Amino acid sequence: MKTNILLIVAICLLSMTSCEKKEKEEVIDYAILHGNIKNLGDLKVFLFDNPDVNGPITVNPDGTFTDTLHLSQNGYIKLRAGYSTIDIFLSQGDELTFSTDIASQDSPTVFTGKNAAIQKYIMTKNEGQVSLMQDYELFFGQEPETFISDINSLKERQMKALDSSVFPEAFKKIESKALTLFQMNLKMRYVSHQKYLANGDDSMIPEGFLDDVIALDKDNDTDAKQYNSMYLEIVANDLMNTLEAKKDTNTTFLESIVNELKNYKSPSIKNDVIGSMLYMYGPSEGDVHTMKDKLLALASDEKLKEAITTRYDKIKKLVKGQPSPTFDYENFKGGETALQDLKGKYVYIDVWATWCGPCIGEIPYLKELEHTYEGKNIEFVSISVDEKDDYTKWRKMVANKELGGTQLITENAFKSKFIEAYAIDAIPRFIIIDPEGNIVSADATRPSDSDINKKLDALNL
Repeated sequence: MKTNILLIVAICLLSMTSCEKKEKEEVIDYAILHGNIKNLGDLKVFLFDNPDVNGPITVNPDGTFTDTLHLSQNGYIKLRAGYSTIDIFLSQGDELTFSTDIASQDSPTVFTGKNAAIQKYIMTKNEGQVSLMQDYELFFGQEPETFISDINSLKERQMKALDSSVFPEAFKKIESKALTLFQMNLKMRYVSHQKYLANGDDSMIPEGFLDDVIALDKDNDTDAKQYNSMYLEIVANDLMNTLEAKKDTNTTFLESIVNELKNYKSPSIKNDVIGSMLYMYGPSEGDVHTMKDKLLALASDEKLKEAITTRYDKIKKLVKGQPSPTFDYENFKGGETALQDLKGKYVYIDVWATWCGPCIGEIPYLKELEHTYEGKNIEFVSISVDEKDDYTKWRKMVANKELGGTQLITENAFKSKFIEAYAIDAIPRFIIIDPEGNIVSADATRPSDSDINKKLDALNL
């Protein structure tokens, strides 16, 4: 009898252990996404704007796919198929199917599944937001009172649609804050646009205009993951506004950002801000070795650390005195011109493109420099990174604007060897090379800068 009792107890304990293991196995931390993308061809499909699932999707030749997405929390995801972007909300345990034809703008994206109604709501919401900003200049150029009335009216309509829906309360809570963050984003963009129109003057902005943005917790790791780009854009803009107000001329802008980020607790915010502003990490960033260590100390994402190290490996070769990467590009006047052809002269290089507004804005100042230093031991070289499709546009602009100096065009836009070697991710970019072909400055002063003549005169041309 005693043996039987022990056997029963043992069976029960084994059964309990088995049940506990089964419960752990049934914890669902993923969603399944099925897609059918017509006319995709050779275009790629990516998921982004969600830290859990950023990356490419493997798609079958017929445009179909099934992917299991592991999610740490319910949230928003963007899917890019070619040039089309689809906004999706996924909850743990969801199984969602969508079909779309990216070759037809009139063909709607159709969702099926338990939460298909949520996806339809998101599409309708996005259409309303895009419609509001259809004419960007007109929308952000309005008087403050009209602008506020427009964005308040839109939010009221969207909140009404959300409140009257039968969606789960958990989604309503997340989406309600998303609508609020979107409105804050518009207000910050409005301020930036108005300051741009007024050459930095923000006196036209009413008192209290950004009170809700100021009150927002901008060091919230949960919100950074939940709302990703929408929240992080507010954080980044607020950070830059803070730095502009401090006007610290003793440090570079990137160094100021790093110093501010030390005070943040959120790893997601640190990683995102560093990642989005890594292009600022250039050879003119003071001690590039020390800056690398500072950036690595702040970053916690392994891919970001790799990107920082890769960037460092490029720019450490671009400090003053290092041999310059070379080029050999088509000359507007015919033939090709190589850096070697200009040996014996200082070379002031302007990297630009016909589609780049700030680049075009530098042209009058560049012409002044060319006139001022005519006959001196310096060659002014403009290198266009226009794509092959814009080749004719480049030739027309050079002719119509009567651009001087040596006008060249790369063979492969931003992917050209010279451009990649100089780690150029944004334009305009200016470079100075000495008569021996060594780097004087890989990120030189712009023609419009009041110090440019002083910098050039110091070369004893």
